[in-house]
Amino acid sequence: MPPTLSDNRLLRLVALCGLYVAQGIPFGFVTIVLVAYLAERGATSTEIGSVIAMTSLPWSFKFLWGPVIDRFTWPAMGRRRPWILAAQTAMAATLGFMVLVPDLAANARLVVALVCLINIFASLQDVAVDALAVDLLEPHERGKANGLMYGCSYGGSAIGGAGIGWVVGSAGLRAGLSAQVLMIMGIMLIPLLVRERPGEKLLPWSRGVAADDAVTGTAHSARELLGRLAAAFRRRSAWLGGVLALVAKFGVAVSSTVIVTLTIQELGWEQTEFTSFQGAVAMWFGLGGSVLGGFLADLVGARRLAMLTTIALGALWIVFGLGHADWTSAAFVKIVICAEALIYGVFTVSLFAIFMGVSSRAVAASQFTAYMAFMNLSNTAGAWRAGWLTEKLGEAQVFVAIGVLQMAIVGLLTWIEPESDNGSGNETV
Repeated sequence: MPPTLSDNRLLRLVALCGLYVAQGIPFGFVTIVLVAYLAERGATSTEIGSVIAMTSLPWSFKFLWGPVIDRFTWPAMGRRRPWILAAQTAMAATLGFMVLVPDLAANARLVVALVCLINIFASLQDVAVDALAVDLLEPHERGKANGLMYGCSYGGSAIGGAGIGWVVGSAGLRAGLSAQVLMIMGIMLIPLLVRERPGEKLLPWSRGVAADDAVTGTAHSARELLGRLAAAFRRRSAWLGGVLALVAKFGVAVSSTVIVTLTIQELGWEQTEFTSFQGAVAMWFGLGGSVLGGFLADLVGARRLAMLTTIALGALWIVFGLGHADWTSAAFVKIVICAEALIYGVFTVSLFAIFMGVSSRAVAASQFTAYMAFMNLSNTAGAWRAGWLTEKLGEAQVFVAIGVLQMAIVGLLTWIEPESDNGSGNETV
C-alpha cells in the first residue's frame, strides 16, 4: 500500500510545507516583481496601489471559505485534498492566462482582476491546507509543522520575488509567469499523487472508498455545520482561544506603528535606512523565530512556549519604554527591533499550534480560520489605536502599557488546554 499523509509523518511535513511555498510564490511575485514591472512601464501610483490592494483584500475575507470547505467535501478523494487540487489548478490557470495577455502594462484593470483571482485561489488553498493540518497532525508535531509551514511561506515569497525577479530580468515577464506555472504545477504533484488516508481514490476515476473518519467528519447540511461549530466554540479552551486571538496582535501592531514615526520623524532615520533594515535584517529574525518556535513548541509545549514568549515580549517593550533616554542610539533601537521580530516569530507559531489544538476536526476549516480572522482584527485594532494611545500617554509610556498588556495574556493562557481534545467538537471541558 503506497504511503498516505495520515500514516507518514515526513510525507505530511513535506506536503504541508510545499503547499505553503506554492501559495507564497504568487504573493512575492505580485508585490515585488509585477509592481516594479508596471512602474517601469509608466503605470500610475493609483494603478499600482490597486494591484497591491487586490493582493491583500481576498485574504481579509478568507474566513468565508471555512464553512464552504467544511460543508462541501468529496470524502472518497479525501476531505481537503480536492479543494487543494482545485485551488492550485486555478492559480496555475490564472497565471497561465496572464502569459497570454499581450501588454500587461496597458491593461491595468485586467491585471487587477487577475491578481485578485490569484489571491482568491491562494487564500482558498491556505484555508484548505490549514484544515488538512488540523485533521492530520498529531499534538506532538503541531509546533514543528507550524514553524516550518510559516517559514516556508516566507520562502515562497522570496522565490516569487527574488527568484522570479531574476527570471524576468533575464528572459522577460512571460518567462517569469511561465516559471511560476511550472513551479506550482510541480508542487501540485504532491497532493495529486498522495492520498490523505489509506483506501481513498487517487484520482476521480480511480478505485477507492472514503475513509470512515472522513465520512463521519463531514457535515451534511448547513444547519449541521453551524451546530458543530457552535458546539466546538462552547468548549472553554475553544472560546478562550478566540479571546486570545483578539488580543494577541494588539501590542505588536501598536509597536510596529509607533516605531515608524519614532525612528523616522523623531530620531532622524532615513527612510531607506528604516525600510532596508526592517525589510531585510528584521525579517530574517522573524523567519528564524518562526522556524525555531516550531521546534521549541514540540519540545516544551505550545502553551508553555506562548507563556514564556509573551512574558519576554512584554518585558522587552517595558525595558524599551523605560530606556527612552537611549533611543538616540541606533544600535539600541535596532537590537530591540530584531529581538521583537525574533520573539514574536516564536510567539506566533506557538499560537498557531494552540489554535490547532483547540480546533475541532469536524469544523477545522471554519474554526481555525476564525482564529486567524480574530488575529487580523487584533492587528487592525492595534494599528488603529496606536496614534490615540501615543497622544494620551506619550511614546515611552505606550511601550510600557503594551508591555504590561502583553504580559497579562499569561493569565488567559493558563485556562487554555490545547492538547485536551480536538476530535469531535462535542466534548465539554
